[in-house]
Amino acid sequence: MTQPPEPPPPPDDAWPTPDEPTVVSSSETLVNAPPPEPVGPPPDRRIGTGMLLALGALALVAAGIALAWYLTHRDDDKGTTTVTSVQTATVAGQVAVPDLTGKPFPEAQATLDAAGLHTSKRAVSSDQPAGTVVGQKPPAGASVAKGSTVTISVASAAASTGTSTAATTTQRTTTEDTTTEATTTQATTTQATTTAPTTTTPPPQPTSATMPDVTGRTEAAASTALNRAGVLPSIVFVPGEDPLGTVVQQAKAAGTTVPYHSHVQINVSKGPNATTDLTVPNAIGQTLRQAVSTMNGANLRLIFVRFPVTSDSQTRKVVQQTPLSGGKAPQNGQVLVYLGVRQRQ
Repeated sequence: MTQPPEPPPPPDDAWPTPDEPTVVSSSETLVNAPPPEPVGPPPDRRIGTGMLLALGALALVAAGIALAWYLTHRDDDKGTTTVTSVQTATVAGQVAVPDLTGKPFPEAQATLDAAGLHTSKRAVSSDQPAGTVVGQKPPAGASVAKGSTVTISVASAAASTGTSTAATTTQRTTTEDTTTEATTTQATTTQATTTAPTTTTPPPQPTSATMPDVTGRTEAAASTALNRAGVLPSIVFVPGEDPLGTVVQQAKAAGTTVPYHSHVQINVSKGPNATTDLTVPNAIGQTLRQAVSTMNGANLRLIFVRFPVTSDSQTRKVVQQTPLSGGKAPQNGQVLVYLGVRQRQ
């Protein structure tokens, strides 16, 4: 392909005329100028060791300020915090003792029961009505553990010394008998409820007694009924098909008049399975607890009734027994003893 010939160069003094526009390129349009070239590399914005040390120092200063503020202000809230924690520890598993002063004893006891507390009664002399609570320990409002015992002082009844002593003696006797022998309790309870309260001037002793009907009763029930009527039973064990200890016959018919505190024989069944007779040991002069041990050691049981005595040496001691020492009774048979009770003149 043949190249066109180049035009001849213009003369050195030739200049374009106004009719010849000076255009570099008709196809380029410059809108914005390009950004300037960077002079050097961009600055390094990473955190250096010095800045880290400065930040650590600032953090230490802030922590020191906070610690100093806490140390100077902690006493302001210490009381409140302590009280709250103590109250929480006190309330957990504990109750406040209610105010019982002035209340009747039954009401005070019910109040303590409802609070989960036990009651200990202490009789004191007071001008308040009998049975009124006049004091308590721990005091009202005290915090105690559930199940604790609160001792309450109760105004005692305005009664004579002799009457109070007799009531106390009866209570102690009943407690001792209850813990020793169940059968003994039956005889004791019946006799205690039928015995007239002891007074400074005892009523005159009767001269006669009327025989009750005790046939078919148990030995314990018959002994109580006879003693209440003023008759002293004498026990004799006989063969029989009735259960052991059942009264099958009495020597005096019901309604018969006999001298007061005279002995009347009653026959008691040995039971359908009785095989051998045992020898009754001697319990005269023993305490009730000793007599129970004596009879139990011989494979026998014991019941008792109270019998009035005037000697201190016989008080709370066995003064009579039936069957007598050396007599015969079946195994587990009940021996009746008469327990001396002091009769005031």
